[in-house]
Amino acid sequence: MITTLLVITVFLLLGLTIVTTAVEHAQFTTVRVDDVQSLHEAKTDVNEAVADLKAELSDPNFLVRHRIFAPDQWDQFLGLGSSSPGEDTIAGRLRDRYGVIMEDESEQYDIPKNQVFLRALRLTKTFNDGHRTRTVKRLVFVTNTPSFLKYALGSKETVVLNGGVYVENGNVYTGQNAYASNATNYVKANGQLTVNSSNAGMPLLSSSSIWYTNDGQLNACGQTTGCWEASQGRFRMKTNWAPRWPTDVPEPAPTIRQENEDFIDVDFDLTVADKLLQASGILPPSSDYIERMESIQEAGDKNSQLHTLVAELSNQWTSIQSNQPDPNDPRKTLEEVIKEQSKTKPLYLDGNSVLRGDVDIQNSGVNQWLIVNGDLRLDGPTNPSTFVSVRGNFIVLGDLTLTGNLRLDASIYVTGSTKIYQSRIERALNNKGVVLLSKGPLDISRINEFNNPTIPTPNLKGYFYTDSSATIYAVGSYLYIEGGLFARGNGATAPDTDINGLVVNAFRGQVNGENGEPDRFTPGSDPLSSRLVVRYRPEMLVEQGTGLPFVNRISLVVDRLEVE
Repeated sequence: MITTLLVITVFLLLGLTIVTTAVEHAQFTTVRVDDVQSLHEAKTDVNEAVADLKAELSDPNFLVRHRIFAPDQWDQFLGLGSSSPGEDTIAGRLRDRYGVIMEDESEQYDIPKNQVFLRALRLTKTFNDGHRTRTVKRLVFVTNTPSFLKYALGSKETVVLNGGVYVENGNVYTGQNAYASNATNYVKANGQLTVNSSNAGMPLLSSSSIWYTNDGQLNACGQTTGCWEASQGRFRMKTNWAPRWPTDVPEPAPTIRQENEDFIDVDFDLTVADKLLQASGILPPSSDYIERMESIQEAGDKNSQLHTLVAELSNQWTSIQSNQPDPNDPRKTLEEVIKEQSKTKPLYLDGNSVLRGDVDIQNSGVNQWLIVNGDLRLDGPTNPSTFVSVRGNFIVLGDLTLTGNLRLDASIYVTGSTKIYQSRIERALNNKGVVLLSKGPLDISRINEFNNPTIPTPNLKGYFYTDSSATIYAVGSYLYIEGGLFARGNGATAPDTDINGLVVNAFRGQVNGENGEPDRFTPGSDPLSSRLVVRYRPEMLVEQGTGLPFVNRISLVVDRLEVE
């Protein structure tokens, strides 16, 4: 059921992206009418009804405030399925205020209404042109899909792309300021921030990719070491930036457009609460589920309330002591004890934990839940030919560290910060990957170091989201991601910078190491020679099957106005 739901949701998301693009270029359908005033009034009423609907849905706490947690509750709120909707429904209000009729056309778009919140709504009003009755109509799509899933890279705040990152497929989103440079920035093992003189190349986007920005502008610098300086423990911008693409670089400027759609945020705390409840068998629209979600939403300290929720639910889980996994056999490792458990209930580690061997949180081949009340470190081996396999769903109420050689088939939700470093990360043997959502900052560095493949192929299937900021290093590292990377930009600045949002540092070409540090830089012209390639694949969330992140409001996509 969940997988079917997600497949439908993601492909409808892709379809809505196409609809949105078409709407941007659509023109009003015009007809000759005798009674221009009647036409104008009908158009005005329909457009005001759309504006009213949009205003109603813009409440940042819309779903929880109206206690809408299931598709049938959504239909009741809208007033669908009734020939005479009540005045307390959306359909009834639009009828009473504007004389506009709202009809549900979801079935025409094969939308499974019992599984998703997506709806296709037709708003209509009739008028008489002096000869016959005519109709003004407008199609509106409403959905609760989070906006970050539409992009290969992005942030609601600032996005900085330093060097030759290549967006092979998908779009980039910047909610505030956008920056691009050919600087080679990285951090040495001793923590020294380094601005190398090598030309890392300017960022490249595929011919079909678009960089959406808040104002349709992009700031750029093509002067390598003249773009950044390392000062007071941070990479800081110099003054050599301009609101135009450099004329002396070989890379073409990306296509830039202003983004006019509302951005639908993830509610991270409610996402974690939703996963904790569903892992415990408490499902919407039960009153228990609704009351517990409301308690998180209304809490002044949501993190504390999440810990309270964990304490209340933990007696339903299988508890394992992280410092003494099996009191009857002290020789057993934590991984061995986890493997022996039936997994019919969530596993619970109360305290900071380190996992060094294979971790299998599955039941009959389906990923189950491991909940860690503390920090978690997944520590793989460093032997180049040996990997640890990690399979399962994880909720970490603390910080997460990934290091060593890891094969990941996992969904991971982290309430603290996430650091991935000194790792070789590969897709799992079953060809699945990782979906990682972190509330705190995300820091990715020293991954697949000094790997210079002759035939570039994706080596990491994953979608990485942080509610905070993120810094990605792909200078000595090599990452070819199937999925996406998004930093919301709340809270702390991106590691090693003073920027809220997403900061990417990449090099296009080969990099060889000496004593564990980048030493020989050989620039390349082939986009696929980039040391960070991103191939957009929102289906990653389908393959993991834990559900979309929780959003607390509904977005609106409006088609063109038509007159018949």
